[in-house]
Amino acid sequence: MTHGKLQQILVTVPRRLEPAFTMHLRSLAGQWPTSWMPASGDRAEISLFMPARRGTVKILRSVRAFRDILCDLGLAPGPIRVRRKVICAKDWARAWRNSFEPVRVSPTLVVKPTWSKLQARDGQVVIEIDPTLAFGTGHHPTTAFCLRMVERVKASRGKASMQEPLSLLDCGCGTGILAITAARLGYAPVIGFDYDRQAVRVARANMKLNRVERRMNIFKSTLENFPLNVSTPSIRGPAAKFSLVTANLAADVLVGNARRLTRLVRPGGTLALAGVLDRDARRVTAVFRRLGWRRVTQESAGGWTSWAMRRKP
Repeated sequence: MTHGKLQQILVTVPRRLEPAFTMHLRSLAGQWPTSWMPASGDRAEISLFMPARRGTVKILRSVRAFRDILCDLGLAPGPIRVRRKVICAKDWARAWRNSFEPVRVSPTLVVKPTWSKLQARDGQVVIEIDPTLAFGTGHHPTTAFCLRMVERVKASRGKASMQEPLSLLDCGCGTGILAITAARLGYAPVIGFDYDRQAVRVARANMKLNRVERRMNIFKSTLENFPLNVSTPSIRGPAAKFSLVTANLAADVLVGNARRLTRLVRPGGTLALAGVLDRDARRVTAVFRRLGWRRVTQESAGGWTSWAMRRKP
């Protein structure tokens, strides 16, 4: 393939199969695809953007084989369409315009693409995200859950609190959408990290787009390697701890790093877990319960389970 081109693997499935295909694509490509589920209808669109290279042909074959197995077993409640597009990298944003619409996460929080003319109403925070190769536009139920948790933790603190400022750590920040929202709502400090270089670049660009680059930091790291002694102007010491830690990650990553996640949360703080298939929910819950975490909120949507948890100080 020629330099400067991308391949888009686009899978259109019944809504209830979105989690299965999302996880299958993630396991094949090593990165989260993005999902869009229209408010009406029973269809979901899953997109995976990758540099045009030979490996995408193998991914495409595997996805089609996965589709055929489900259809042969009678597990597909509707048609499944798998296709590939080759597009110029400079025009990749155009590929999003037909699907990326503003997302009203709550009455006071909206996520929109830069080309949308939607204007903020009184008391409403609008986050702008450029179309990207990274995960996180607010359309996916796991991202939407974490966004609501960022809002709720802030709201529960109240406007005139004398307590120390809220801080946030976003593990696997993707586009930076959660960290940017936290910064806009007044969290400080705000830190996000992702293992993918492209995601880090995208998050930093979105950070500037929303004019919060002075209130937050984005690092390249994995959860396993994220420094527990990370230092910022507001956080110093042998172990950084945050008021809210968000981790929209695969079940195996959450389970394998449960103790590390626990060490990152400030006493009395909140841990928001997402990105877990319903079938893995009990396994993840059991691991964190043994570490003293108790569920505050749980949500299951579209085949994905998400939680907000707290421990006794």
